[in-house]
Amino acid sequence: MVLAALTAVSALIAAPIAHAQPRSVMVNTGAGELNVRSAPSANSQKIGSIADNSRVVIVCHSRGDEFSGGPYRLTTNIWNRLDTGGYVTDAMLVTGSNDPVVPRCDAASAPARATGRTSAKNPEEPGSPAWAALAKWHQVSPKKLYPALSGPPREWAASARVSGWTVLTRPEPRSIVVFAPGADGAGHVAWVDTTATRGGGQFIGITEAHKTGDGLIVWSSREVRHEPGMSYILLP
Repeated sequence: MVLAALTAVSALIAAPIAHAQPRSVMVNTGAGELNVRSAPSANSQKIGSIADNSRVVIVCHSRGDEFSGGPYRLTTNIWNRLDTGGYVTDAMLVTGSNDPVVPRCDAASAPARATGRTSAKNPEEPGSPAWAALAKWHQVSPKKLYPALSGPPREWAASARVSGWTVLTRPEPRSIVVFAPGADGAGHVAWVDTTATRGGGQFIGITEAHKTGDGLIVWSSREVRHEPGMSYILLP
């Protein structure tokens, strides 16, 4: 009994502590960028990337598919969720342990993506940024519907909340970004494909469109820096 008790105490002392608070850790891929995945698996959708030697904040972990690689040549099934969304393999993070250092993820860790009121039509002018953002939403949406939004695009975040959609102020892929006044044009909106963290900043990969003088709709993609005041309407 005493030996068992001592063994149990020793195990508790030796066990790594999973911190309840998010932890800032260093990315170490050895070369290249670290891919951010939509789920704890290297086969899930890539939704962003992070430069080597950047610092990221991890909030929880999940046990997913095994991943082998990185400068430490580790094989692990630990995937850490970032505070900006998405999962990265533990094999390429400097956490100080081969075991989890943050609690397990649960349903509350991921942002809720509520379904609000919908519309069957895109009411915006074809070729406008607002039309393009809604067109991409419709393209990606499994139900092929549009969010029911009212008012000019600069008011879409408030309208989306009233309509029951989830709206966040941190970058998330599969969302419509509403730019802050003075950032890329007051009230500009675009579709967010990916997110990335580099050099202490957060960036979003967006898709947008414009109409040329002869009436052609031209699609384009670019990356912009997330700024305070931006809002993100999440597609479930």
